Amino acid sequence: MKQDNPVVGIVIVLIILSTLIYSISKAKELSSNGVKTEAKIVKYYRDGGKLYIRYVFFVNRKKISNETRVLSFKCDNGVKGCVGEKFKVIYSPDDPSNNNIDLGKYNKYKFGTKIFELIKE
Repeated sequence: MKQDNPVVGIVIVLIILSTLIYSISKAKELSSNGVKTEAKIVKYYRDGGKLYIRYVFFVNRKKISNETRVLSFKCDNGVKGCVGEKFKVIYSPDDPSNNNIDLGKYNKYKFGTKIFELIKE
């Protein structure tokens, strides 16, 4: 006979809620205090069957690198993942690792949507 343990369920719910609250706070930070600059896509690659783009930008002469999961796509010039192209990125001045690249008309190829894109400014 299976016995349900309510503590396990509560712990799982708390983990999900704390993750959601953390994500929302990071998203709000970008939405309200984000700084825009230019990022360059430097790599388009597959890892474990998933596709990613890696991009870099500079904050106070410090190189910041991040990646985002994407669906398969090419730029209008035929280059996979728009490698070498520049796009706008928004980042937190307090924590530049909290950032999001705006791929413009290619945003539809980003896997998922960052929460802050759903928050109206």
